[in-house]
Amino acid sequence: MPEGLTDKEWAGLLRWHPFRKQLWLYYPAARDADFQALRVCDRTGWDAAVLYWHICTPCRRGHIAKISIADHWQRQGLGRRMVLRAIRIAQDYHWTTTGQSPEAQRFFPVLARETGAAFTQREPLCEHIRAADHNDLPPRFERP
Repeated sequence: MPEGLTDKEWAGLLRWHPFRKQLWLYYPAARDADFQALRVCDRTGWDAAVLYWHICTPCRRGHIAKISIADHWQRQGLGRRMVLRAIRIAQDYHWTTTGQSPEAQRFFPVLARETGAAFTQREPLCEHIRAADHNDLPPRFERP
């Protein structure tokens, strides 16, 4: 069961989208610079992919905090689609990432060339993003 949804809400979502193998759930930020999340779940509710990011409007910065994709869902363009969704409203911002895994170190330079976003690694974050918090807002279903 994806976090933030009741059993009844999850069952309704599955009924409403009977043929989808992937269900995308967006967890919005409660305040500017707070964490946002995108979870891609299979029909059992298992998180096959998750992306956490921040957007700071005053500083015009974005930061990819974490991206994780199950092995059997990798190399299908899912990570690319998730990051493109995250940067959609802030494409002209300065984007950074932690870039900690070997996969991420290969992935982000390719995405940087494609999007024009820097995705620089280990760069200092603005004070707003450093003070960011998680939120308890309910998720929304998104069409990928």
